[in-house]
Amino acid sequence: MEEKRTKISETVEKIVRSRTCGCKDLYVALVLQNTATQYVTGTPRKLSRMVKAKIDEKWSSEKIYSDDETEEVITAYEGTDVELEVNALAPQDRAFVFGQRYENGYLVKTSNDMAPEVAIGWRERKLNGKYEFKWLFVGKFAEGISDEANTKEGKLSPTTKSIKGSFYERSLDNQYEISVDESNLIDEYTDAKTALANWFSAVQEYPDSVENAGGSTEDGTGDGTEGSTGDGTTRQQ
Repeated sequence: MEEKRTKISETVEKIVRSRTCGCKDLYVALVLQNTATQYVTGTPRKLSRMVKAKIDEKWSSEKIYSDDETEEVITAYEGTDVELEVNALAPQDRAFVFGQRYENGYLVKTSNDMAPEVAIGWRERKLNGKYEFKWLFVGKFAEGISDEANTKEGKLSPTTKSIKGSFYERSLDNQYEISVDESNLIDEYTDAKTALANWFSAVQEYPDSVENAGGSTEDGTGDGTEGSTGDGTTRQQ
């Protein structure tokens, strides 16, 4: 009796799990419109060198009872707390992220400053050498910055900066995050592979989201610095 062999496709999905061992390439883009019909972002700019990122998704749950047992559990997304430790922030960075005023070399802070809505993107290194790329769609760094400076005690003691923000779902479709783990990409995932090549050039979208929303991209170089008028935007509507 002849033995039958079935060839396994070279594109069969395999689950790869690898621990995170690093993070880098922190980018920030202004959210210019966040409505039920449009999501528009400016051109991403690199903010600073990352030291550490703590991302805490918050969900609430409530049990509904009937017939002396749990009938259903209702869950709700409450937001994502973000704490980023970076090497340093220039005054232009602070103006861009916190909505402060930077003019003629002066950084001016007031109690009326309003942090703008922003999207943030970065990538995390895995032990296998691959990266997971991420974007959070909308949030604010309204909790300010933690600064610390130490006296020189025989040798230099460099410090870092920590900024905290609250991120949430966008109004267009309730999406709040998108990511691609290149460890788990197979040949058929061509859109995801293409996205990785330009991950930080624009806030990334799942292809169906772009098609259904009628998205478009406009060129520009808005970088939030003094005298800049370009507003490079990515629009979903």
